[in-house]
Amino acid sequence: MELIRQNLRLELVRPHLSDLPEVHWPAGCSIRWFAPGDVVHWLRIHHDAEPFDEITPDVFLREFGADFARLARRQCYVQDPDGRVVGTGTAWETQDEQGGLWGRVFWLAVLRSHQGRGLGRPLLGAVLHRLRELGHSRARVFTSTGRPAAVNLYLKAGFEPVIRNGADRKNWQEMLEYLGRAGRPAGAGELASA
Repeated sequence: MELIRQNLRLELVRPHLSDLPEVHWPAGCSIRWFAPGDVVHWLRIHHDAEPFDEITPDVFLREFGADFARLARRQCYVQDPDGRVVGTGTAWETQDEQGGLWGRVFWLAVLRSHQGRGLGRPLLGAVLHRLRELGHSRARVFTSTGRPAAVNLYLKAGFEPVIRNGADRKNWQEMLEYLGRAGRPAGAGELASA
């Protein structure tokens, strides 16, 4: 599909974090929070899972800096039953165009060898719960049309499309049709900005 090949940016928002479901991990899997040395795991996971962007140590530093105390509160790692680190996600924060503070689901990924094993939903849930624990009442995420599984995961978790213009509307309509969710995007999609 052309839309997937183009890998166009999409934004979704979850207007509240008050009704988060409990997080249930597949048997033997768990999460832990960032510790020194985890940059190697982050790079390995994203290098494996990222189909579009080059992943380097500079990407990690640009996106997160070197404040390891902050990362210990905000970045988690999924461990499989053998203790191998197979996924990561970050409960970050960002401002919108009007200066409002949002929790941000940031750099969520699972190794390709472990995708489809039920890790994405609890990983996202853990990040959303952490955002709420850190005082955030809403969340946003940026993804792209080249990541339909991620888009579907966010939609199932209560995120809503953001539509600011006709191009956004067209991209969302095509993405929803591709995902079998045909129809006009609703909810936050009508906002001029998130």
